[in-house]
Amino acid sequence: MSSRIIANVTNRQTRVAIMEDDRLTELMVERGERVVGNVYKCRVENVVRGLDAAFVECGLEKNVFLHVSDAVPEEPSRQKMRRKMSAFPPINKVVREGEEFLVQIVKGPLQDKGARGTRRISLPGRYLVLMTDTSEKVGVSKKIEDEDERRRLRSLGHEICPDDFGIIVRTRAQGATKEDLKADVRFLLKLWQTIKGRAQQAKAPALVHEDLSLVLEVLRDVFSAEVSEFVIDDKVTYDKVLNLLHNVAPELRDRVKLYRKDEPIFTHYDVEPQIERALQPKIWLPHGGWLNIEQTEALTTIDVNTGKFTGRSLEDTVLKTNLEAAEEVANQLKLRDIGGIIVIDFIDMDKPQHRKRVSAALRKAFERDRMKTRIMHITRLGLVEMTRKRTSESLAQTLQETCPTCGGKGLVLNAETVAAAIEREIRRQEREDDAEIFHIVATPQVILEFVGPFGEFVDEIEEELGVEIYARADRSMNPEHFEVIPLDDRRRLRRLRRRRAGHKLELQPEDLLRVPDMGLVGCVDGLIVYVPEVSPDTEEPVKVRLTKVTGSYARATPVGN
Repeated sequence: MSSRIIANVTNRQTRVAIMEDDRLTELMVERGERVVGNVYKCRVENVVRGLDAAFVECGLEKNVFLHVSDAVPEEPSRQKMRRKMSAFPPINKVVREGEEFLVQIVKGPLQDKGARGTRRISLPGRYLVLMTDTSEKVGVSKKIEDEDERRRLRSLGHEICPDDFGIIVRTRAQGATKEDLKADVRFLLKLWQTIKGRAQQAKAPALVHEDLSLVLEVLRDVFSAEVSEFVIDDKVTYDKVLNLLHNVAPELRDRVKLYRKDEPIFTHYDVEPQIERALQPKIWLPHGGWLNIEQTEALTTIDVNTGKFTGRSLEDTVLKTNLEAAEEVANQLKLRDIGGIIVIDFIDMDKPQHRKRVSAALRKAFERDRMKTRIMHITRLGLVEMTRKRTSESLAQTLQETCPTCGGKGLVLNAETVAAAIEREIRRQEREDDAEIFHIVATPQVILEFVGPFGEFVDEIEEELGVEIYARADRSMNPEHFEVIPLDDRRRLRRLRRRRAGHKLELQPEDLLRVPDMGLVGCVDGLIVYVPEVSPDTEEPVKVRLTKVTGSYARATPVGN
């Protein structure tokens, strides 16, 4: 499998794409301040017994959340974490208001929530992670499967582990020598001494250690001999990468390339279209099935559908679709950087052996994910609950924002519903305030629905209530919003009565509203104009003469040039 890293660096943002066989598998975006991995000297702002947590001031926009499990000096055992609340002392016995200490950010701010921190500082290097909270504890990455290599690295870890520290041997340490690991330890110990020195001099709240920029973090955590090339479009960043590699991995320097072409780098490598697809809820599977991915604040749901795929039998169709879905789910969660609770609704499978195959395929697909995942068993209904470690916002949360029109619902009221609301408001004001003249403003589609086919709805309302209505369209309005303005002075109607029967107009293509059953319908200066004799499919300007003009609509006939 060919692997490539592509970095697009600008003053506004930095984007790094990881490609496998020209397919986008991960996209990381850096804008402004990055906080995950940073170490701060903080002050405890308040202790909340009800949450068994404290909020500490680090100098960020919002105070950092510190749970009791992250506030205790040493990392809790798995048994303690299973027992959770009963395993820890009360938070007010662990920290007190006004106390100052170091905190590392482990999870960035998410929507309305602040960042999450821990007192147990860990510093990642190229081959090792140095843990400052424990004594001579050595761990080896679970992703190193070779037992002989695991034993070798664990033995080396015990040999080089400094007193009063712990280390975790990272996956990329496979094949590394003792000297490689010792060099990492020396660098990380020196970094820790620098952090402690800065902390002694700093006044809380203060940043005492800033983690690497995005490109250098990818260089440290992802770039290896398995990556064919690392392409960067910024000369300054390119030079930084070469300088760092000179000290840590000189054998990889020739794989770093400076992109010099005029065409944007993400366009040249076909990354932009793949980013657009990664923001869509619907993802097609190779043989015609598809996934539907829906993110909410609490969890993410993924629905698997057979779509247009048909196998040799129903069981064959379901099994193959679910196996393809298992692979694609792992790809999409990694690409979209979705974390937290995830529920996957596979298609129902009657045979237990089929459920086992799909469950095994799902677990295998996540072996390539750098984030920690936990996958529960698959139920008879095809449901799988899982969690994926979340340290920052997902790709959608980074690149998109809540729609100002629908407020995040994904749906808005249709024109018929809004038009009915306008009519109710007119009736209410006519009844309660004795209003007789109304100025209505809404979107063109709503006004068209309110006025009715060739004006019959608004004519009926005026006749029934004995009122005058002047409806005008405003393309800039929210589809759900409208204005019903009672008028008591006829002089204010002058600007609404600009058109008269006999006037000539030219309807431009951008003025047209597509209503196939009513011929040509246009909107000029907010006034709905019906031209039933002209096809609604015309793409050319149409000259018309007004034959009837009311307060809310006009009728017209076409005229020659």
